[in-house]
Amino acid sequence: MRALLSPDPDDFPCGCLVVSGIDEPGNRLILYANHYVSEQFGFAAEGLVGSPLSGMLSRASTVIFDVYVLPTVLHEGRCSEVLLELQTPTGSKCPVVVNARRHSTDQTLIVLSLFDATQRDTLYQELVETRRLLEEKASILQHLSSTDELTGLLNRRELNKRAAIMLAEARRYETSVAVLVVDIDHFKELNDTLGHAGGDKILAELGKRFREQGRATDIVARYGGEEFVFVVPKMDEFRVRQLAQRLHKVASEVPVPGKVLTVSIGIGLTHSRDDFLYETLFMRADKALYAAKAAGRDRSLFFDVDAQDVGERVIDLLPSS
Repeated sequence: MRALLSPDPDDFPCGCLVVSGIDEPGNRLILYANHYVSEQFGFAAEGLVGSPLSGMLSRASTVIFDVYVLPTVLHEGRCSEVLLELQTPTGSKCPVVVNARRHSTDQTLIVLSLFDATQRDTLYQELVETRRLLEEKASILQHLSSTDELTGLLNRRELNKRAAIMLAEARRYETSVAVLVVDIDHFKELNDTLGHAGGDKILAELGKRFREQGRATDIVARYGGEEFVFVVPKMDEFRVRQLAQRLHKVASEVPVPGKVLTVSIGIGLTHSRDDFLYETLFMRADKALYAAKAAGRDRSLFFDVDAQDVGERVIDLLPSS
């Protein structure tokens, strides 16, 4: 094997500095700089030796060097991979990765290696931007997967998932939950008269108004077709009645050519003996909805748990006009 001669520091593809004055914070003088420092970063070689290190660094990097790099070198003998910023003679800033250690023969000196991190910094920023775009797209996909496109409300899949969680919490903390299934009366006739575009416009407008009626803790969803579902926690019968009245009122305010829009509502309310399953509560509300339809529409009915049937408690409706 051929023996190599000791390499010249100018042969190394990184900046090499030797700095003195470790007992003089902020005034550490540069005693040596290899050619890479001048060629890569634009510092004149003749002007570096004897000048303070702080003249090469940005103000923030000077502070980092004094309060972190130097104490680490003094305590541990070395400090690795610190990102600092050079203030170049042209006024631009250049990120560098710095490794530092005490000089092997003169412990009052510090040896520094400087690697240009401009490309790494650019790649890092590109990775950050790529990550941001991916997270943004993932958020959009998540929104699309859980939201009904026409109304902006939750879709059936997200409704089932969130409702199950809400009912589990209600069972744990012994609080009540109400499910209201809302169906637009005579919607097929509206579609036949106004066309599907006109029907979609009514659905979108009603969905918007229903969303405004929900509290932050409520679940408001489009179940499918002309059917909507509210799942509302901590509701007794009186407050459920008030909510149903508001839903009838906001439905009547949706502009429909030649008629007043009405809805029928079926309501299921948890009972102290319930197992708090969403499927059970929805089934009760759905039965009450069909009973409300059969009773003439434009009304709300509760499911009577004690009678295991739909109760005859028709909610007093506000005038439609």
